Amino acid sequence: MAHAAKVRTVVAGAALFSLALSGCSALQIRTAERDSGPVRVAVQEKAGENPTTAPPDDGIPEGMKEVSVNLGDECPVDVSVAMTDDWTQGSANDDFHSFSRGTSVADADTILITCSKGYDESPQSIVDAKKKYTFAEPDSSVLSQRTGSLAAGSYWSYQGVLGPTEIFAINQEPTVMYGTRIGYQTNGRLVDIGVEMRALESDADAAEEFKQMLPTVTIDGEKVPAPRFK
Repeated sequence: MAHAAKVRTVVAGAALFSLALSGCSALQIRTAERDSGPVRVAVQEKAGENPTTAPPDDGIPEGMKEVSVNLGDECPVDVSVAMTDDWTQGSANDDFHSFSRGTSVADADTILITCSKGYDESPQSIVDAKKKYTFAEPDSSVLSQRTGSLAAGSYWSYQGVLGPTEIFAINQEPTVMYGTRIGYQTNGRLVDIGVEMRALESDADAAEEFKQMLPTVTIDGEKVPAPRFK
């Protein structure tokens, strides 16, 4: 009789313990199977790592490669961005690099990477000026944007549409423009760096590609955050 009572006590205790686990959301059970040995069950307050983890992401979209340019002695900064093989580098000097894609000069997609001396008082004042004048015409609009600080400056990243009256609109037609403007301190100099990607608004494929490219922009190896695209 004593033995039977002990058995009933153990069973009841196990049942109560099981009920407590099922009713408490703070506790989770994870299992891990090894090459040999029994399956192990552990109880912990928070879930641990998944059994498998994805490989690290190098940040370069599939089908693209990283293209880097140096902006010269007056602007000793390295800028990189991912792009596909169908972009062709055109005019280039120390502080100006252009890439184009398409068969017609009038409506080709373009990427410009530029640097010029900054005449404002600070990296942030450069960014503020670009925000004010880049989409200046009434028929232009900024769809999404983000501003913030970098290790040596300030940035403004954007997604927008240039109206036909904007000087940089392609073939005087509505033009999508994705890019970033950066006020940057380098070697005691204040410089204005720009990365601009433009295509006709009617080219939906180019716009989707720019959404993949803009988050890959780096300045001296530092990623420039992109906005939440619309």
